Amino acid sequence: MRLFVALPLPEETRAALTAWTKKCGAQPALRWTPEEQLHITLHFLGEVEDVLAALVTAALDGLRRPQFDVEIDRVEALGRASVLAAAAKMTPELAALEIEVRARVAGIAGLKREIGGTRGKDETREFRPHVTLARARRDAAVPKLRTLPRFATFRFRAECFRLYKSELRRDGAVHTVVGEWKLD
Repeated sequence: MRLFVALPLPEETRAALTAWTKKCGAQPALRWTPEEQLHITLHFLGEVEDVLAALVTAALDGLRRPQFDVEIDRVEALGRASVLAAAAKMTPELAALEIEVRARVAGIAGLKREIGGTRGKDETREFRPHVTLARARRDAAVPKLRTLPRFATFRFRAECFRLYKSELRRDGAVHTVVGEWKLD
């Protein structure tokens, strides 16, 4: 199964981000992310065997971190302008959670071998907390950011993090919650 760990967004934040995307008008070059799938990825694990998924869940069980505030304050074009993202400000609390999640799952024997083909370069990639709002269609790019509507600042309290399973389908990915851990 294809797994990732993420901060879910509260319903109000997802709705506000979706309302902003609607203000963008017709954007035939973009495939918008469904509202229910908006989140901030902390760590992408990739394809993981069922037995290793159980070990990931067990590794995350002992993680204790306090709740913290998250501020999403701008849009960015990522990945050679193939992703339109709402960027979250990096805070010490957010960075600490991402580091601990990554460290806990990195210690699982066999996991690195299972996802090593795709994770090798990602492990050195800097963590850039963001919400993927849209992906550019094949042979297209996100529009120039200056042509998009003014982006407001959105704030929410991170109260938990989740392990998700992502199933790739013809009409897009479907995310299912595998586990949830409350922040103190």
